[in-house]
Amino acid sequence: MLHELQQAMAEALLSADAAGDSAANRLIRGGKLDANRRLEVYRYNVMHNLRGALADIFPVVNRIVGDAFFRHAADQFILATPSLSGDLNQFGREWPAFLAGYAHAADLPYLADVARLEWAWHECFHAADAAPFDLARLAAVDAGAHGGLVFRLHPAVRLLASAFPLLRIWQVNQDDFKGDQRIDWQQEGDALLVRRDAGDGTGAGVGVVIQCLPEGAWRFLCALRERGSLERATAAALEADSGFDLQGFLRESVQSGVIIDFARD
Repeated sequence: MLHELQQAMAEALLSADAAGDSAANRLIRGGKLDANRRLEVYRYNVMHNLRGALADIFPVVNRIVGDAFFRHAADQFILATPSLSGDLNQFGREWPAFLAGYAHAADLPYLADVARLEWAWHECFHAADAAPFDLARLAAVDAGAHGGLVFRLHPAVRLLASAFPLLRIWQVNQDDFKGDQRIDWQQEGDALLVRRDAGDGTGAGVGVVIQCLPEGAWRFLCALRERGSLERATAAALEADSGFDLQGFLRESVQSGVIIDFARD
């Protein structure tokens, strides 16, 4: 009986037509409010909370399209993609893909990528922490074996490529942005590194950093993300940029916490 009621409630709350003679209506006792009215109140709260969660995670998308557009799109998304977790931080993963196919956003071809960037930011902010790179452990490995090592990226690192000037779009749509808001739509797209910044190391000032990467550095980190060895990652980087500075970029990536560990291939 309980399972039947829970299933009926879920269907009624996330239905485009909540009113009427649903299974939930027949299972809910009336009182001062009849069953249908009780469902309407509950449904309003569910939709409001899920819509609010999306707005919190995707403020730039909201700013670009406006509240009315965002609300309508969010309602359609919620009905089509019910939350599978009680943690609202997990809700919204499919939002970028939804926007990519959303007919009303066809005139904003960059919008889905903006949502992808915001989700990457969100994931980095909430990702697990990790111990810093153990340089002494690396020093104990024979230099001749370094090419076969597989370096691991921090859990709070995401790599994102777009055909649009994504970082510029994100920057000019921040509440504290001051300056020229014009965007050059003819410029090349971005290859972005999104990572969590540890601040001063005490927990103060922790935030998320978004930075554009040169092609060589982008290919290098993408190869590491796919568990490629240092040798294969370096080859991919040099193919894109013959001047790629392996030692410099590797040192920078370790110091910034982008690379945190290694294993043998």
